[in-house]
Amino acid sequence: MKKNRTNATTYDDKSDGDDEIISIFSLVRKCFGNTAGVLTGLLFLLLIKATLVAQLSKVGVLLEEIDILNLGLHRGLFTILFSSIVATTCLVRKQRSIERINDVLTSTMLLSFASVVALASRSGWSLDGLNHINYKSLFPSVGGGESPWVVPIFIQLLLYNEVVPLISDRLGDEKKVRRAILFGSSIPLLMCLMWTCIALGIVPYDPSLFDCRSSNPIYDPLSRLGERVLTKGGSIGKLFLASVNIMAGSAICTTVFGSILATIQYLDDVIANSFGARRGRNNRISKIAKHAFAIIPSVCVAVLGSKELYYHATAFAGEFPCTFLFGLIPPLCNLRLRWTQKEQGESIRLKHVTSQVLLATVSAAILAVCRLSKQQH
Repeated sequence: MKKNRTNATTYDDKSDGDDEIISIFSLVRKCFGNTAGVLTGLLFLLLIKATLVAQLSKVGVLLEEIDILNLGLHRGLFTILFSSIVATTCLVRKQRSIERINDVLTSTMLLSFASVVALASRSGWSLDGLNHINYKSLFPSVGGGESPWVVPIFIQLLLYNEVVPLISDRLGDEKKVRRAILFGSSIPLLMCLMWTCIALGIVPYDPSLFDCRSSNPIYDPLSRLGERVLTKGGSIGKLFLASVNIMAGSAICTTVFGSILATIQYLDDVIANSFGARRGRNNRISKIAKHAFAIIPSVCVAVLGSKELYYHATAFAGEFPCTFLFGLIPPLCNLRLRWTQKEQGESIRLKHVTSQVLLATVSAAILAVCRLSKQQH
C-alpha cells in the first residue's frame, strides 16, 4: 500500500495573472542558484518516475491476479490499460475535479482499511505470529545479509514533504499548518503500524521463504496472505481479501494521480521560472506532451520489468532521491534562509537551527549507510 500523494502534489488553482508556482526546483534555485535548482529538479523527476514505476508495476500484478472480468490479459497490458485511464482523466478533467476523485478514493481506502482491521481476528490472525517478527531488517546490513534494509522503504512510504507548500498556501496560518501536518502525518503512520501487525499476525515471518535465486531476496507476506485467509477464514476470509485489494487499489490510484500531477507541476514551475510566464500551459499540444512525459517512461519500465519491480523501485526511491530531497535538502534550505535573515539583522532561535542540523545529519547518515550497504553487496 502506498501513501496518498494527490493532494500533496497538486498546485493550488490560481488566477490567470498569478504566475507563482511552488516546487523544490524554485526553492533550491532561490537558496543555492540555478545549477543546484536544475540538479535537484532532475532528482525530483527521478523520484516521481521511480514512484510511478513501483505503483504501475504493482497494479499490473494485482489486476492480473484478480481479473474480475476474466479478460486473461498479461500484467503488462493491465498496466497499460490502467495508466491510459488515469492519464486521460488527468488530461481532460479540471484540477478540482481530480481532487474530488482523490477524496472519494481516500475515503474508500480508509473504509476498506477499517474493514481489514475489523475482520482480521476472524481471518486467521494470531498474536503468536508477531513473536516471529524479524527485527534485524530494521538495522542496516553493511556486511551483506539475507534481507535488504527496510528503513528506505518506510521512508518512501511515509515521507511526503511535498505537501507542505500546498498546506501553507491553502491555510495561511502557521498554527493551522502545524496542526494539519501533525494530524495528517499521524494517520498514515498509524495505518502502516496496524497493517504490519495484521499482515505478520496472519502470515508470520519465515526466512525459508526467501527467494534465494534473487541477488536481492525479498520476503513478501502479501504473496501468501490470500491463501492463508481463504484457508482459515472461509467466507470472512474472502471478504477480508477483497478489503485488502480495495485498499491497495485505491491507495495506488491516489499515488498515480498525484505523481502525474506532481510532474506537471514541476514542468509548469520550470517554464514559469525560465520564461517568466505560464507559456504554453493552456496550449493543447503542450498539455498532451507534458502528460505523456509524466506517464509513458514509467509505463515502459513497469511493463518490461519483473513482478518484484515494486519493491526494488520503492527501496531505490527511499534510499536516495526521497531521503536526499525531503530529508537533507529542506533543512539545508532552511539554514540558508535563516543565515540570510541573520545577515539582515534579524534574530534566529537556536532550537530551530539545532533541529535542522539534526535532521540534515540523520538524513546524511542514512544516505551514507545505504551507499555503504550497496558497495558491500
